[in-house]
Amino acid sequence: MSRDGIVEPIPLNVKTGKSGIGHEALLKRKAEEKLESYRRKIHMKKQVEERAAEQFRMRLKNKQDEMKLEGDLRRSQRACQQLDTQKNIQVPREAWYWLRLEEETEEEEEEEKEQDEDEYKSEDLSVLEKLQILTSYLREEHLYCIWCGTAYEDKEDLSSNCPGPTSADHD
Repeated sequence: MSRDGIVEPIPLNVKTGKSGIGHEALLKRKAEEKLESYRRKIHMKKQVEERAAEQFRMRLKNKQDEMKLEGDLRRSQRACQQLDTQKNIQVPREAWYWLRLEEETEEEEEEEKEQDEDEYKSEDLSVLEKLQILTSYLREEHLYCIWCGTAYEDKEDLSSNCPGPTSADHD
């Protein structure tokens, strides 16, 4: 005798319900599938929430960046107006180079619109583009950097002592 057989007898499972053989396994499998589906749903919901939070942070950062650019543009416009006035320049090279006075009448605005029809419109330029144009004007015409807050002696002084023409160069 080799003695490889079953030592314990096969247990007897008495079914009390009216369901067929394998029904309990089916219920168990369905419960596992439902649990897995629920986990996937929770995971997807979490991803959506994370993505929404990231988009919110990006919108907030973009808004802050835009406000900083607008502030830099206003500072540049004030500086340009002051420096142009010191050089007895009565009219800015472009209307948007100087801050607009709130007292301007609609009539004056209409006249400006008619004059500007042949030229490119300042509304077509983004705040960043206006800032870049005005910054280069201030650097070329007045040897002035708004981020350094300094008027330099000559182009060599400007190029050697100013880090660069953008805000990022000054960080």
